[in-house]
Amino acid sequence: MDETRGARIRRWTTAALIRGAAAAVLWAGLTHGDPDKAVYGLVSVLAAVALSLWLLPPRRRPGDVGRWRQVAAAASLILWFLRKIVVGGVDVSFRALHPRTRISPEVVRAPLRLAPGPAREIALLMMNLMPGSMVQRVLPGEPESVEIHALAAELRPREIWEELQSRTAALEGRRRTAE
Repeated sequence: MDETRGARIRRWTTAALIRGAAAAVLWAGLTHGDPDKAVYGLVSVLAAVALSLWLLPPRRRPGDVGRWRQVAAAASLILWFLRKIVVGGVDVSFRALHPRTRISPEVVRAPLRLAPGPAREIALLMMNLMPGSMVQRVLPGEPESVEIHALAAELRPREIWEELQSRTAALEGRRRTAE
């Protein structure tokens, strides 16, 4: 599918702005926001953006859903994750402190739908940060799966893992699948 000139310009502009913002934040962090170094920072950021666009030009991949949808997916993942962390932390704290609460550890096997790469690593790391659960190991085979250790079945580790995979797949610009 041919891309219009306007879409190509927007893609390059978006890439330049995002890379420029990242380089500017990095420069500001390294110089502690010293205004005396602003001119050097401007030149350095422009050079870094130009070099990064030359070495890694933005390209449209089949199946991309657009940069703004990726930003929305990242924001959605972060908000969802923070909510799960707070709710899960309260639940696990209650389980640890309340004498009558049942803790019955169990290992759950769940399918691994993400291809090797950054989205898979993010999902595995985030699952390990969920209160009351952790990924024990990735099981090879067809299809691949993960073993998740949970404090109790009521924590629903399989459902959380499925939702986490769906949300991290959206980060790579893939549409969520209903598998």
